[in-house]
Amino acid sequence: MDAILRLRNVRHQYNGRTVLDIPELTISGGSITGLAGPNGSGKSTMLKILSQVERCSSGLVFFKEKTLMSLDMDARRLLAYLPQETYLLKRSVFDNIAYGLKVRGRNSDLHSSVRAALELVGLSPSFADRQWHELSGGESQRVALAARLALKPACLMLDEPTASVDMESARIIHRAILSARQEWGTTLVISSHHQSWLNGICDRLIYLFKGRLLDCSYKNVLLGPWEKFSSELSVMRMTDGQLFYVGKPPGPESSGVMAPHNIRITSSQPTQGYKISGRVTGIFADNDPRILSVHAVCGEQQFSITMPENELLKEGVLPNQNVTLLYSPQDIVWLS
Repeated sequence: MDAILRLRNVRHQYNGRTVLDIPELTISGGSITGLAGPNGSGKSTMLKILSQVERCSSGLVFFKEKTLMSLDMDARRLLAYLPQETYLLKRSVFDNIAYGLKVRGRNSDLHSSVRAALELVGLSPSFADRQWHELSGGESQRVALAARLALKPACLMLDEPTASVDMESARIIHRAILSARQEWGTTLVISSHHQSWLNGICDRLIYLFKGRLLDCSYKNVLLGPWEKFSSELSVMRMTDGQLFYVGKPPGPESSGVMAPHNIRITSSQPTQGYKISGRVTGIFADNDPRILSVHAVCGEQQFSITMPENELLKEGVLPNQNVTLLYSPQDIVWLS
């Protein structure tokens, strides 16, 4: 697929603090791209810049090989953005969904367009007569999404679209997003803390941390501070007194990540190797049911571990069980 959005040397700052630093990023037309990362990683900022809600402090953003700043108004209106905080006009549902169409001069057959958008997000056409203050939080989110889908945008940026909805609404939003791509070829960029949900809908997942792209998952972020242990190793003291060993960090306050597949988990008590004790808080199956994701807590540090189901069963690992995590200090990837 050809590139529809591209970032080149994009940097963005708030009050002199860099919140986004992307040397190069390409998003293919018709794709669904997920943005994952902890709070403050730059996901919302990237979506705002891609949709022209904000202009980057420096660098270039391209839409179909033209910079966004050089696009005419009609081309810019091919981009749509749904913020995390839902905002509806103090009007009826019909007027909320029809507003964007009217602004774009698309006044023909408004009732049909509004009805189709409502049905796409699983709401009855009768919702068109309701007032904004009569909606629940989940209904407001779905109406706001319907207002964007009614535009049939070329690119749609969604910031945490399932953050304030129940499981059924999340499934409906999932179907609506897939329908937009299938029916109109819409390119979607979606941020979410629900990585399992993202895994189930996205063609590609991008990880952000402190405004930068990661080559690996943002899971198992280790923030330090680090104390020197030897010429080759440093340690982080956990809140429960345990020591977590890592290879030599760039600095005492450096941040790093350890990929989930580089950590093993067992219910036994091995006497050798680098290890740390914890408790299993959950076991989950994502896309591949043969690979399970285990969440564990050691002190106050959260860990995510991926292991084949047969190995996990062999180790006898169960939820709420005390376990041992095995790792290599050299498997940490430093972010700074």
